[in-house]
Amino acid sequence: MNKEPETYEELIRYKKCVDLASYYELTMEELNKIYDFLANNSDAFISGSKTRLTLGLDNNTSSTPEIINAKCLDSSIDGVKVSNTYFNIIPHYVPSSSSGYTGGSSSNNNNNNNNNNNNNNR
Repeated sequence: MNKEPETYEELIRYKKCVDLASYYELTMEELNKIYDFLANNSDAFISGSKTRLTLGLDNNTSSTPEIINAKCLDSSIDGVKVSNTYFNIIPHYVPSSSSGYTGGSSSNNNNNNNNNNNNNNR
């Protein structure tokens, strides 16, 4: 980025942009845009998915968020959430198949119950 941090807040913002660049394929121009967006808006947030970053404002529902097409470089994450106060990684979720259910049929129990009922009716 073309800015040298002078304050602690700028250093943290700079670090967030560097971290974001380790997860997404971004140009220097896009990184500068993200840095400036966070610096100029106290309620700014960035929401990342596998294919893009959305730059939006928390308190302004009337503005259209800006989209940066950026490929996620890390397959172990599904995205990120970034603001001036947080940097959260959204890990990739793989559903578990260990629910204990084996998928067997319960029709044998029904047949046994029917046989017992038929025997009792005689």
